[in-house]
Amino acid sequence: MFIEIEDLKDVPLHFQHVYGLRELSFNREDAALEDAVSVDFTLTHRERELRLSGTVATAVRCTCSRCLKEFSRRLASSFDLFYLPHPDTKTVDEEIELRYEEMDTGYYDGVRLDVDLMVVEQIELSLPMRFVCREECRGLCYLCGTNLNVRSCSCTPDESDTRLAALLEFRKRMHE
Repeated sequence: MFIEIEDLKDVPLHFQHVYGLRELSFNREDAALEDAVSVDFTLTHRERELRLSGTVATAVRCTCSRCLKEFSRRLASSFDLFYLPHPDTKTVDEEIELRYEEMDTGYYDGVRLDVDLMVVEQIELSLPMRFVCREECRGLCYLCGTNLNVRSCSCTPDESDTRLAALLEFRKRMHE
């Protein structure tokens, strides 16, 4: 879905839409959309400078990074975005240098804004780096693979990991 910049009036544009499960190209190995995506935002502009303020909400089906159990998580996020037309470049491969104050600015082709792309970006930004089914999740035993949330295993932890020997020695000295 696109918003044509030439068609914008001088008044703010209020946009509400509910995307079906297969309407957006959301592709991740560790997560999939489980519910419709609702987006609600207001677009204001000054010539070709755009500002979008609103919310996006959905649910995703994901896999816990600790115990590998599938679970569902609701996502809702607010956004306040600024868009400018792409700077003029001579070639496609030419790099554009951004200053620090420009890092919160998005760019569009100068003719139309791709709303679908913006919505997928906001979903991606609201996802955690790692999915955890619950904060108390104990995960899997690293020796036998038993789900420690379901039952305990009979493995004895191997404390002879040489990679952590210096830290264990430091810990002993701290407690003395």
